[in-house]
Amino acid sequence: MKTSKSFIEYSTVKDVKLIPCKLDSLDTDEIVIYTIYLPDFIELKSDLSNFLTSKELKKAQRFFKEIDRDRFIIYRSILKFILAAHTNLSVKNIYLDYHFNKKPYLASHPWLFFNVSHSEDFAAIAVSRKNVGLDIEYMSEDFNFTSLLPDVFDDNQILQIQNAADKKHAFYTSWTRKEAFVKALGKGIDEDFKHIPSLDGQHDIDFDLIKNSKNWQVNSFNLANHYLGAVAFEDLSATSRNLIFYVLPNKMEYILDMPNKK
Repeated sequence: MKTSKSFIEYSTVKDVKLIPCKLDSLDTDEIVIYTIYLPDFIELKSDLSNFLTSKELKKAQRFFKEIDRDRFIIYRSILKFILAAHTNLSVKNIYLDYHFNKKPYLASHPWLFFNVSHSEDFAAIAVSRKNVGLDIEYMSEDFNFTSLLPDVFDDNQILQIQNAADKKHAFYTSWTRKEAFVKALGKGIDEDFKHIPSLDGQHDIDFDLIKNSKNWQVNSFNLANHYLGAVAFEDLSATSRNLIFYVLPNKMEYILDMPNKK
């Protein structure tokens, strides 16, 4: 029987740095995560919208709430600037294609993998030379997750959450790990979601569960107060890959200059 392995752990983010002067290089052992505090970019929304296609702008208009439309415009346009910086393309030449499972990719640069996640006031974008999935979540005080446990977690995962000193944190830790993993797979949330590993340590995964024979690593991290994240990527190691966190300055001149940082 074919199996994959996954290694799951908690990573301590030592610091979040400003984006360096050179962006187009990306080592094979790096996962770069760009963090965006969305409220800081609201005033740039009109300028950023100029870099979206008519199809993307129509998608933005389908959001019922104005705040959700604004957030989409911000993180989608910034994604295009980041991809332009890593590919030497003009932002106007960044066109996202979609796999059958609706996971976006760049047909012009199939070696560059990326994933986007957003929750409330934050968005994050992961970029790598390996397949990658990212999930961030706001740990809401009001969300009653108890009724969800039997549908999204197996017995061991439920027991771990119920016995945790901080049950909410334990819930979101397992949830983001699963979500990041299925986003990396392009699998989505389905009836197999509860069987996706989410506890610390190494796991064997049946090929029939994920339809994938690669080995994986999943790392949890604290993004900000009340925000938790996880990133999943192709690899298997007792130590993390080189996870690099950058914060994007809320200055239009800086964003415009990103593709020129060679």
